[in-house]
Amino acid sequence: MELLIEDDILLSFNFNRLFCHLSGCTCRLQPISEKFYRVFAVVNMLSDDVIYFLLLMTTIGLGEVIRRFDNAKLKQNVASIIGFAIVFIVSGFHSLHCVLTAAVNALIICFVSPKYCHGLSFGFSFAYLLFFRFTTVFGFPEVPSHTNAIQMLLTLRMVGLALEVHETAKLRKQLKESNISNKKQDADNDLKPIELAFEHQGVSPNFADVLHYAFCYIGVLTGPYYKYRTYWDMLHANDSQISFLNYARQRVQYVPFYVLLFLLSNYYFPLSYATSTEIFEERSLLFRVWYMTPLFFTFRMRFYSAFILSEAACIMAGLGAYPVESQPKPGNGPTALQHLNNKDRSSITYNFETIHNIDEYAAETSDVRGSMKAWNMTVQWWLAVNVHRRFPFKPLRTTTTMLMSAFWHGVHSGYYLSMLTVPLILVAEDAVKRKLRPLVNNSKIFNFMAGFMKHQWFSYMGMAFALLAMDKTFAYWKSIFFIGHLIIPMFYIASLWVPSQKPAKVE
Repeated sequence: MELLIEDDILLSFNFNRLFCHLSGCTCRLQPISEKFYRVFAVVNMLSDDVIYFLLLMTTIGLGEVIRRFDNAKLKQNVASIIGFAIVFIVSGFHSLHCVLTAAVNALIICFVSPKYCHGLSFGFSFAYLLFFRFTTVFGFPEVPSHTNAIQMLLTLRMVGLALEVHETAKLRKQLKESNISNKKQDADNDLKPIELAFEHQGVSPNFADVLHYAFCYIGVLTGPYYKYRTYWDMLHANDSQISFLNYARQRVQYVPFYVLLFLLSNYYFPLSYATSTEIFEERSLLFRVWYMTPLFFTFRMRFYSAFILSEAACIMAGLGAYPVESQPKPGNGPTALQHLNNKDRSSITYNFETIHNIDEYAAETSDVRGSMKAWNMTVQWWLAVNVHRRFPFKPLRTTTTMLMSAFWHGVHSGYYLSMLTVPLILVAEDAVKRKLRPLVNNSKIFNFMAGFMKHQWFSYMGMAFALLAMDKTFAYWKSIFFIGHLIIPMFYIASLWVPSQKPAKVE
């Protein structure tokens, strides 16, 4: 039977069944052919996700094999061959963009003074990322979405490595100056933190090492971000006889649940409905405000699944395996470096915080600031050390960081509309917490309300992030009277009217 279904019937199919009891109308079951077409349309729409999923599962399986190699050079070569194969399979001749980016950065990192290599790498990588997004303007073919993901992560790796080289040079200089000037008895104590940092955080890659790091298969397509030193530690770790399978199994235990929720939510609440004529002409204002919530739920379940599977690929390869006592942090790695000198790795209790990219519980239950810190944590760390801390004008650091994050994601206006709203929300949220939290006796009630408002704000901003185009985003926001933006000054002004709590006098 030929399937000829009008778009408006297809889009309203889910809601006829879902809301029939609420509206009091009677629902007509659709023919099997229409249901089949609906499923087929969803599967076709999820083709990119299926490719990502298959590649992630492949990298998870490869980790256990590669980690069994005792030779660091062999491990490095195999990881790079697999990584470049993945890049070429999904990108074809577009892989040349990645090769050029890695090669130029390798030249910068190896032959430019460490004092300037980070700034030069940052400028080149992000300038090329801009060119990469506008290849059609210059007469080049359009780049596939998978290649865009690879280029984004490659940019972080190359700029991050340049910063590591820059910081290593500073440590080397401090170490040399301290050795010359300090002749007193306590000089060793003064030198110890610098020596530990140089030993466990210092890097000295050659040209080939930079290329190997650029194309290591772990995270080449999906992340997370990890430092060159983390990569180097994985290659030289003497843990080929240790199994990390239980760590990976524990990490992925909720993934089937997230995937199921994603598929169901994506089926019943498609993004395409947010741009349909029906939602603007036949649905109420309250429905449009509400519909942002399941769309954002779909978004979260999709990325929870991807982030966790990416972490599992790192865990299986032993990437980011450090002793618990060394207190690793996402993206950064160990912070208590004195605990890294234990040579008996069989007696060590590991964790994988270094590559921990998503804290689902915190992302769901925290306020806006807390949820941002729990989301894509390794990239958040990269933005903090490469942008936020280095921007000279402190009042604009958050705005500049959000602007760079939007630019890194792409050139679509939706990224900027979404992320540049965040600083305004943070100002209002901080003001409310400062004034209202002391007035609420039950902190759980306040935290619940803060979490509820966070979800509404993120759902509102998520429409821009998902729709991408300015006209589509403004059309939807206009239909709900820009409510997400309107309540920001309302919350801030309301907080100004609340008197500040005076500290109790101590007699």
